[in-house]
Amino acid sequence: MFRLFASALMLSVLCANTPVAAQQSAGDSADFFRGKTISLVVGYSPGGGFDQAARILAKSFGRAIPGNPSIIVRNMPGAGSLVAANYVNNTAPRDGTVIAVLNDQMLIAPLLKTEGALFDPRKIGWLGASGSRGTTVIFLRADSGVSTFEESQHKPALIAATGPDATSSYALLANELLGMKLQLVMGYRGGSSEMNLAIARGEVHGRVSWDYESLKHYQPDWLANKMVNVIVQLGMKPNPELPNVPMAINLAKSEEDRQIMEIVFGAGQFLRNYSVPAGVPEARLAELRAAFAKTMADPEFRHDTEATTPQGVDYSPPEKIDAFLDRVYSFPPRVIERAAKFVGQ
Repeated sequence: MFRLFASALMLSVLCANTPVAAQQSAGDSADFFRGKTISLVVGYSPGGGFDQAARILAKSFGRAIPGNPSIIVRNMPGAGSLVAANYVNNTAPRDGTVIAVLNDQMLIAPLLKTEGALFDPRKIGWLGASGSRGTTVIFLRADSGVSTFEESQHKPALIAATGPDATSSYALLANELLGMKLQLVMGYRGGSSEMNLAIARGEVHGRVSWDYESLKHYQPDWLANKMVNVIVQLGMKPNPELPNVPMAINLAKSEEDRQIMEIVFGAGQFLRNYSVPAGVPEARLAELRAAFAKTMADPEFRHDTEATTPQGVDYSPPEKIDAFLDRVYSFPPRVIERAAKFVGQ
């Protein structure tokens, strides 16, 4: 009798654990998502690059998710997607029905103690990133008198900037960590178009925060006619089209300076990152990750993305995001404190 009771007890324990996990992995996601609607929360206003990218993704993503749920885009602009990040990770349901697409700076905002960042990126359920910032470069007019990195350490050059953001913070980094002599001319509130017009007119010599892909796409004559020189690459990997242009991170004078650049430039590998809040069931998160990876290879998605974005699709899996976070969040406090002033919001 005791053996029969023990056997029944053991069977009930197994049924309470193994079959439930098996059910989650095999059919829970399809059963759960079928007939439901997923909210894709975009941290920017309608019509912008993030909004456009999210709407392109939504068309293919729903087909790849088990149960084929509908996906609607919900815009929640504010503070460079900080408002959306706080909402999704503190208020939204933790069941996979709410997905965020955030700016790359949200990966390091809590690390740098950005005011109002009320979440821990290391606990978020990352699905992956669909794009990167491309190869951010420093480029100057050919008649600026500065055509190489070495010359930039001895001769000043005027740099267009909108204000205290990435358009200026990268110049400050280049001056402090690389010994360049870039002089900021701020106030070009119109963004890229206004700064490019200032370069064309000769008001300033160049920019520090535009990526090479956009330079080729929007100002092809500048490169074709050798009107500008690219003198430094700001990023984590070299662009094969710029074999003779040095990478800033390889010019670092110390390991501390290199770590600062890893924080500042590294997040740019994950420009448009997608995530669900902590607490989504593991099997369901795995299904969403698999569906996201499948979407990244979808021909329709890739075609539409490449038609609207100079950088195209540059997929990073969630494991790469997690590895980046584990590394930079382990850096010494002094490195993190110094890096904060070079991250433009």
